[in-house]
Amino acid sequence: MSFDDVDSIVRTALQAMRQGRIGFSLQQVNCVNEHHEVFYSECLARLEQLDGTVITAGEFLPALEASGHAPELDRHILNLAFEWLSNSGSVPLGCNVSSLNFSSRERRAMLFDQLHRNRSLAPRLVLEITESAPVIQQFGVAEFIQDIRNLGYRVAIDDFGTGYSSPETIFSMAVDIIKIDAFFAQLSRRCEADRLLHHMVGLASCVAPTIVVEGIETYEQLTLARAAGATHVQGYLLSEPTLCPVFRGLAHPAALVSTTARGLGVPCFTKLSA
Repeated sequence: MSFDDVDSIVRTALQAMRQGRIGFSLQQVNCVNEHHEVFYSECLARLEQLDGTVITAGEFLPALEASGHAPELDRHILNLAFEWLSNSGSVPLGCNVSSLNFSSRERRAMLFDQLHRNRSLAPRLVLEITESAPVIQQFGVAEFIQDIRNLGYRVAIDDFGTGYSSPETIFSMAVDIIKIDAFFAQLSRRCEADRLLHHMVGLASCVAPTIVVEGIETYEQLTLARAAGATHVQGYLLSEPTLCPVFRGLAHPAALVSTTARGLGVPCFTKLSA
């Protein structure tokens, strides 16, 4: 991706946020043994283009991270999630929080202020820390994460095994959930996937009581995750992301549901008029 491409994508994404065209779809995190049990649903950023087409975060998030604007997206999605939680039933949500939010005192203060204002909803929100930069290893970050947990939020380390988190890093902080990157479940050779996934789950279990294996798309991968000792899984096998993103406000509870979750009563949301 060239500098000009990054700059153009960033301008497009920031404008979409200002115009209320960035929202989220939901994908469930399911119990590995009782598939109908939903632990929470992760908010996956979506951008509605001016022609009405919707694109996934993978098409604009890397540019926001490279330019340092990812925290702005995080706070935007958090605002939508808090609005949804304030108007919904008991369904918990999960939101990504880039490690760039911890890169300066000002950014930490902005994130903490937002979380503190909405602390009444803390038990229903999981904050998934994504590592686009190794700032999580900086002095004071572990204490800041504990301050967030003290508000009542659960904290997860996302994409474990492929980010910047070393064993030393994750053992230096207290978190509630480890999400193991899809790479380990999707290895093409069964023997390698089995061995590596067992090692990753074993290591993660020393840090957190809840272990989620991401990228579960086949029953074979589900069996591997269960055998490795994971407590939960996430992926297209059990839950496709909802098709109609939340942009602002709350859709009617009788809205559509995602394909694989149709029998589980997980709502799909629609954009409300201004």
